[in-house]
Amino acid sequence: MYFAFKNADPISLVKQLKEVNYTWVFVSIIFGFFAIVSRALRWVSLLNGFGYNVKKSNSIYAVSIGYFTNIAIPRAGEITRCTSLNQTEKIPVDKLFGTIILERVIDFVFLFSLIAITFALKFELFLSFLNQLIDFEAIAFSNIILAFLSAIIAGFLILYFSKKWIKKTAVYNKIFTFLIGVKEGILSINQLKDKWTFWFHTFIIWLMYLMMTYVCFFAIDQTSALGLVDGLYTMVIGGLGMIAPVQGGIGAYHYVVTLGLTELGVAYNPALLFATVVHTAQTLMTLTFGGVSILMVFLQKRKSNE
Repeated sequence: MYFAFKNADPISLVKQLKEVNYTWVFVSIIFGFFAIVSRALRWVSLLNGFGYNVKKSNSIYAVSIGYFTNIAIPRAGEITRCTSLNQTEKIPVDKLFGTIILERVIDFVFLFSLIAITFALKFELFLSFLNQLIDFEAIAFSNIILAFLSAIIAGFLILYFSKKWIKKTAVYNKIFTFLIGVKEGILSINQLKDKWTFWFHTFIIWLMYLMMTYVCFFAIDQTSALGLVDGLYTMVIGGLGMIAPVQGGIGAYHYVVTLGLTELGVAYNPALLFATVVHTAQTLMTLTFGGVSILMVFLQKRKSNE
């Protein structure tokens, strides 16, 4: 947030907020909600392969709670998403977690495919954006990578030299059983009864991401002339900000989208305004539907107990 807002003019930003056409922002929120619904329906199609007849509403509640949790703790939403559906459908958490890993792998493939398409359509622009992004704190970034690789190597060495002792512990058996369930969840794609539905919702998810970004161009005068390909470019770089390990992409999304829009010729303040409006709108939508979903799961659990 500091790097995104340090060069901004706060008085000008507040003034521009009053000039935003919030009708388009509301349309963006609707597209964001449809993305959540499609993600939930795609999850249902995966779980049907296990023979579980999951209520679509319960899946929507669980996915909404997952997004809600990510705003507080990065990636914790994957856990609460599983535990929420476990509370309403009694499906083992390990199998649920395996299906989410599978979803994440597929989503990463789609994201990197879109990055490749964007790179081809806007080669010089995207290259310029990446150069600015990589140069940012380059030394610190290298240190982080080095520390991460060192931690992985140290972890493997510890596991190797203490594997005989670890195998005798009760924790090992629980983890081993959990990982078997995760593996079954990942392999659930081979048991899909309706592959067309799964891939259809995968396409819809990313289409909704594109549309919720693109329609917000019309909410601000300085971005209203940008086209659909510019929307794809903005969605892709925004996706890079959202996968950063921070709460709900806060700060990371603002920084990369602002940086990316300035490469399109948009002035810094309007670019930051766009990123702020899109992110705030989607965050409010996530908080609203996530809060309602938590209440619905709580009421269902209490009704079940009674």
